[in-house]
Amino acid sequence: MDKRRGRPLISDAVILKPLAFNLEEALEVESVYRPNLLLVQSDLKAGEVTLTLRDGAVNILRFLHIWLDLPRNVYFSAVSYLDMFLAKMRVQEKFLKCLTLSCLVIAADTENQIIDVDYLVKISQGKCTSRDVLRMAKIVKEKLKLVDKCKPTTVEDFFKIYLEVFTYLTRKWEHIISRNLLQIKEHMLTRLEVLLADSSTAFYRSSLLALVLFRLEVENLMAHGLPKKSVYFLGEFLHFFTIIWEIQSICKVKNSELKPCYATVSKVIRKYCSQRKSDHHEELSWKFSFSTIEKSKRNNYHPFLPTISE
Repeated sequence: MDKRRGRPLISDAVILKPLAFNLEEALEVESVYRPNLLLVQSDLKAGEVTLTLRDGAVNILRFLHIWLDLPRNVYFSAVSYLDMFLAKMRVQEKFLKCLTLSCLVIAADTENQIIDVDYLVKISQGKCTSRDVLRMAKIVKEKLKLVDKCKPTTVEDFFKIYLEVFTYLTRKWEHIISRNLLQIKEHMLTRLEVLLADSSTAFYRSSLLALVLFRLEVENLMAHGLPKKSVYFLGEFLHFFTIIWEIQSICKVKNSELKPCYATVSKVIRKYCSQRKSDHHEELSWKFSFSTIEKSKRNNYHPFLPTISE
């Protein structure tokens, strides 16, 4: 421990650089962009957004970001805006879809991504119009006091800092990890997306949530790659846990916080890996134009078609 600087030092200069600057800078604004959603549960009135409805909205954001081929940071920023607004304002359920789409529009604009709002409203099948979404986006910006093109610090930012550490470690673990490094990172980020869509993880700090997932994923990776009953590779584990302890100290994470978060993250990941049907889904309805409906009436259209024989 360096008493002059008040935090533990990491001997490796490559690890010291992202942790000493990027991590500490992100920690300064962590509480701003990661509000405590316990406020959503307190004193709820009839018709107001619950945490279950919030999870459904985040799943919609995840679907839209994949469907529109938007970068991951757009999704993470949109979730951050949504949670910030829900923690600050009481929102009626009937306005949640419009709020969700407006958060995605704001996040896309921040990342210089162009979205056709009319198309966005159409595929989301909400009852709002593109004008409603843009008006709601303006309200969100005013209430959250967002500055144009100012990017929020999300859980992804913390996770990417930890991934820089992982990139450094893989240079020493080439004999252990045979998978492609890019695929491993994409795999981890996908799981981070899944975690944000579950409100059971919404009460943990971004730095803590990212750290627990990072530790869990690397542990699983090493457990599958390390030879069994090998004393030689025990040093690899010790080196990794030393780095985890250093990060934990910088983030001021207590062991009492680490244990419940670890259990929650493990539970959500196990549920995701079990390929269970999502609890949050919407019934999509087919929408036809008047000309299509009139044409089907004239042609004596039947909803059931005859079976085609092989």
